[in-house]
Amino acid sequence: MHSVLEQILESYEQRATDRGAPNEYLRQLAPLHNRWHGFSRGARPIGFLLFHWHLIEHFRGAGLEQQLGTTAYTVADFSAGGDFADAQWPAWMGDVPDAGDLQGLADYSLAIERWHNVEGHMVVGMVTGRGEDMMNPLVNIFFPEFWRLHYFINDRFEEQLTSYAQAVHPGLGQAGEIVGHIEASHHSALAFV
Repeated sequence: MHSVLEQILESYEQRATDRGAPNEYLRQLAPLHNRWHGFSRGARPIGFLLFHWHLIEHFRGAGLEQQLGTTAYTVADFSAGGDFADAQWPAWMGDVPDAGDLQGLADYSLAIERWHNVEGHMVVGMVTGRGEDMMNPLVNIFFPEFWRLHYFINDRFEEQLTSYAQAVHPGLGQAGEIVGHIEASHHSALAFV
């Protein structure tokens, strides 16, 4: 991401690393995360999946993944018989096709963001005892469950990035490389992916 947002996230990570205090990343991130969620979809500088992908990259860089032992929830967790089956993952996402182009990535981003807003955070909050705080972008980033949910979403995004790259840019490999290409070459799509 070649933007002020990326510079801000890098500075948060660096400050946390310099201070030897990974949680400092979260303290700095809270107001930015809250503000980003206040933008309408078309007014955002960067879309749902790209924004949260970068948050996770810097979360890892600040040492929080290791400190919290963060692992992603799985599709099984959100499917029949899983802890979060009430989130209705198959009903919301089962018919969303794999991304074969930028529009496909934007469509997937919109679908998973809607699921995340309506079902994901709410059900995870109810089941884990975090309640409505899981719906508050100013405080939810301090909960391991937030990161486990977003790691799950990030894993789905990286699957879609692979699908996109295989269809239109077979020379691109890793998620970071694909994200870099999208951000450098497709500025008009950034708010929607």
